[in-house]
Amino acid sequence: MKRRNLLYYTTGGWFVLTVLAGVYSLFRSTMPYSEATSSTVYAVNVANFEPGHAQTFKLGDVPVLVWRRDLTQKIEALKLLDVNFTENPNLLEEIRDIGEIEIEPGSVFRFEWFAVSPINIGGHGCIVQPDAGDYGGFYDSCQGVHFDLWGRVHAGPTQRDLQVIPWRWSDDGSVMWVDTKNAPEF
Repeated sequence: MKRRNLLYYTTGGWFVLTVLAGVYSLFRSTMPYSEATSSTVYAVNVANFEPGHAQTFKLGDVPVLVWRRDLTQKIEALKLLDVNFTENPNLLEEIRDIGEIEIEPGSVFRFEWFAVSPINIGGHGCIVQPDAGDYGGFYDSCQGVHFDLWGRVHAGPTQRDLQVIPWRWSDDGSVMWVDTKNAPEF
């Protein structure tokens, strides 16, 4: 075999391998990958949570803070939503009895239980402390950021609120199913 033919075959072989690798990469990128298909919904046992109790759980690579508000914290959370207690005198009894309430048509708030990512993504990624700070919500001691009971920024060098984590109850109400799909990882 001549040297020239060997160079043609070698170049052609590398060309075919390059095309096959490109086609494989193209098809592989359109397929779902393992992280997207893995479970991001976790069960958190909250049966022994007392009112006022907050605890941070590590669910996979995601920390989640679950807070059961007491009566005073629930009332303060509603005041932050501009709920007027004088218009509905039975509202305080409703707050004592149930954990969610319809504030306006189509807007139901769950204010007894609150699940949030405790990572301040607007700062250095520090973990916030619950039931702390000037507004009774959360406090980031790394940057001095104060959040209210809904995780909204009120004071400090960041403009990013804490990310609320979606959740739902189990049938018996003792387990909170938490979806961490879009939550920031630590």
